[in-house]
Amino acid sequence: MVTAGRSLTDRIDLVGRWAAILEEAELRPRILELADRFPEERSLEVPFSAIESADLGLADLVLDRPEDTIAAGIRAMRELIPAASPETEGLRMRVIGLPPTARKSIRGIREADLNQFIALDGIVRKATEVRPQIREAVFSCLACRAEIREPQDDGATVFREPLECPTSQGGCGKPAGRTRFRLMPEKSTYIDSQRIEVQENPETLKGGAHPQGMSVLLTEDLTGKVFPGNRVVLNGILKSQQRATASRSGIVRSTTFDLILLGNSIEYKQREYDEIEISEEEEKTILAFRGDPTVVDKVVLSLAPTIKGMEEEKEAIALQLFGGVEKHQPDGVRIRGDIHVLLVGDPGTAKSQLLRYVADVAPRGIYTSGKGATAAGLTAAAVKDDFGGGRWMLEAGMLVLADGGIAVVDELDKMTPEDRSAMHEALEQQTVSIAKAGITATLNARCPVLAAANPKWGRFNADKGISEQLDLPPTLLSRFDVIYSIRDHPEEKRDRFLANRILLSHQAGEAMNVGPKTGGALLHASEGAPFPPDLLRKYIAYARRNTRPVLSNDALRVIEDFYVRVRKQGEEPDAPVPITARQLEALVRLSEAAARARLSNIVSVEDAERATRIVAGFLARVTTTEGRPDIDAIATGVTHNQRERVERLQELMRELQETSGGTFDLSQLKSEAERRGIPPNRVDALFTMLRNQGELAETRPGRWQLIRF
Repeated sequence: MVTAGRSLTDRIDLVGRWAAILEEAELRPRILELADRFPEERSLEVPFSAIESADLGLADLVLDRPEDTIAAGIRAMRELIPAASPETEGLRMRVIGLPPTARKSIRGIREADLNQFIALDGIVRKATEVRPQIREAVFSCLACRAEIREPQDDGATVFREPLECPTSQGGCGKPAGRTRFRLMPEKSTYIDSQRIEVQENPETLKGGAHPQGMSVLLTEDLTGKVFPGNRVVLNGILKSQQRATASRSGIVRSTTFDLILLGNSIEYKQREYDEIEISEEEEKTILAFRGDPTVVDKVVLSLAPTIKGMEEEKEAIALQLFGGVEKHQPDGVRIRGDIHVLLVGDPGTAKSQLLRYVADVAPRGIYTSGKGATAAGLTAAAVKDDFGGGRWMLEAGMLVLADGGIAVVDELDKMTPEDRSAMHEALEQQTVSIAKAGITATLNARCPVLAAANPKWGRFNADKGISEQLDLPPTLLSRFDVIYSIRDHPEEKRDRFLANRILLSHQAGEAMNVGPKTGGALLHASEGAPFPPDLLRKYIAYARRNTRPVLSNDALRVIEDFYVRVRKQGEEPDAPVPITARQLEALVRLSEAAARARLSNIVSVEDAERATRIVAGFLARVTTTEGRPDIDAIATGVTHNQRERVERLQELMRELQETSGGTFDLSQLKSEAERRGIPPNRVDALFTMLRNQGELAETRPGRWQLIRF
């Protein structure tokens, strides 16, 4: 009795302390508003700092004894309502803003954290549907017809049934072995519930560690508010559940327990890169670069400094890391600000090393290889597993998990066409749509994509256009803002420079392994970079978080003049289209990224000129055919010259068919085409293309017919 009286006194004391805190924090008007708006709104958010400043002891109790302490806070909320109705029993208290000591990493959770109030920072990977969960089950005793109430444990996965018909509830007192109990669903009470899985943030992983996850149970008004790909801080009580397996002899219970977090509140990441902490000293170092006109060049020098000879590609990637500004038009149209970059090159040009470095240094960078990627792994999937209780649920893929970061895809050409086609929507609309098993959802995939691929035949052929040498569809190529072809051709001066840098890097690495005395005598190839990797990561995060550049009138004119000047080349008779509005938008994004890299909110003429230089270089490398830029090389996969040759060749085929009884011979076609200025190698290529497209048929050995006569 003494213990019971003391615990009752403790509860009354907690309620009084909570009431004082709620009054001091001026939360009473909000509580009255919740009472009026119940059940549409039912939760009161209480900052932990308000509790800590008013009653330090109670703040400690919230963390150490959360269930009893928060229950007392809810009771104090109800007592502040003048005429509390039975409906206000559903009011809830949500504690937010937990101190750093309560923030736990998923892989750092230990048994000492059980039953504690903790905060988990992570990314939502899975989410089940919202379904009712029984809170208090009502049973009918078949022996005496008495109604028995059996409360269920929060977060329990096992349904609890009565062991006897209790006399305290008007029952007959018979145990379960002498009577049976029937569940009465219509009289039982339920709450909304949803299970999600929170995974560690990818950028916090080191050494290629596999990300760990934690199951979280959300109830009542917390359900239906988070989706796969959301970055959140989940505050709740850590509980354990015993593992059990079925066998012939019955249920076998294990000594190992699984962990589950009973969610109390959710904090959404309102700003980009909130999880990256920047100290005051680091902020001063970052702000020292503001106004530096060479800061973009310094970032380029700091990107994979051991890889030499790819300065143009690194400049485009550097601007990609900073990105442009996302815009929302009055009519609801969204214009992406992220910049997509594709590197296509000969083997041995260090593409993969560069991509790995970017994935490591970029905030929220995720890396994958096309050889092991599927459509579901890249985008999202509706899956059915034990986590969702056998129901269909959403599971986020790489592009959804990289939302707000950067997705790095190596070996893009090694993916199957079916899997690769899943990227189309994510690249342009930056969303991932799922319609399967009754689940219709659209998830965000707002991230730039840095991809690399190899030519179709292993190495570039100088006599063929880039579209002929890429095993990638034009619909996918056209969604990249910048495409660079990297060719490995021997050149003594360049080869000597690269060989010297590579050998110095190896020599310095060997010396560092021998010992500091020997290693100190040699300069490592990465030394001298203006931005060390950690500072570069924070510099990018700070720039993206705090700057939103806008185009100045002078910069706008530079971009407009460049676009019109290039387009004018297409006004000549029989000239190809040199550039489209897609590249105009790419110019704007690159200009904004250059301004953001300078920590400037105004896009200057220099930023616009940098963007035009990058786009001009990209057009010269990839789209130029026979000395003229032709954007159709990547937009449609067929250049203007190819179309003209195909039309001329088809006309020639028709003429030969009319004079040769409806068919023609290939050697006859080649000789006649050569007389009209089409070389034999072009005839072979165009003939093969028409045959593969089903335009030609071999009616008898050696005789061909154009089907669309």
